[in-house]
Amino acid sequence: MSTIVIYASTGGNTRAVAEYIATKTNGKAVDISAADSEDLSSYDTIVIGGRVHAGKLPKNLVEYVKRNQEIISQKNSAFFDCCMYNDDKGQKQCENLAAELGISRCTFFNKGKKLVKEDPSSIDEFVSKL
Repeated sequence: MSTIVIYASTGGNTRAVAEYIATKTNGKAVDISAADSEDLSSYDTIVIGGRVHAGKLPKNLVEYVKRNQEIISQKNSAFFDCCMYNDDKGQKQCENLAAELGISRCTFFNKGKKLVKEDPSSIDEFVSKL
């Protein structure tokens, strides 16, 4: 089973989580700036990850998912975001963003770089459900 993690990161938290997920799944992490060169049909699982600013995902990530919605919807897909919340507000925001992307399975992480280094158990739980 092959996995690709397409992500948009500004401060490095989303990149850290995306790279961790790719490592755990023997997959590939690809920054959104290079994502158009990837053939999504060659992957079994597509994970989309984004940083959240002012309640929104990066425009280029949203546009990429919309352009590739047909293939993403045919694959095992999931979404994660890295945000400032660590409570129900974060979960609700994540669910709203995932719905905007048309992806039903989602989770959110706070302080992604710190999670990867100190306690990646919540990321491992997400990966186990892919």
